[in-house]
Amino acid sequence: MSWQTPVTNWSSSSYFNYTDWNRIEGNCDAIVAFLLTCGYTVPITTISNRSDGSYLDFYDSLNRIENNIWAIFACYNVAPVGWVTPKTSWSYDQPFSYADTNRIEGNILALYNMVVGIIAERLNCGQSLAICGLTWSN
Repeated sequence: MSWQTPVTNWSSSSYFNYTDWNRIEGNCDAIVAFLLTCGYTVPITTISNRSDGSYLDFYDSLNRIENNIWAIFACYNVAPVGWVTPKTSWSYDQPFSYADTNRIEGNILALYNMVVGIIAERLNCGQSLAICGLTWSN
């Protein structure tokens, strides 16, 4: 899936639907695809083919998405600018709000900006990501 600009200005009056879930998970896939071009494999599980709203996301989806974000983060283990610690302990009795979507999409955007920047630097220095001053683990 190709990168789509995340929405990072959610408010209490915002409407969140299945296309937003698809964008969030598709963007995780896009970051992983960028990393793959540099030889780094990040195993994540995504669902990005919700087409009519019939698939309902629950706390297990939130845990999967936030764990995917952690898995991408774990390649470098240094927080990008704007990073907010993901919540990976969702349960059925916890409310989900616009602040959570801002955190999730903000983290994805921060990771994307970091990865794209690293890839650009790799092209400039002509060496591995570790030589360019950044160490990725696989």
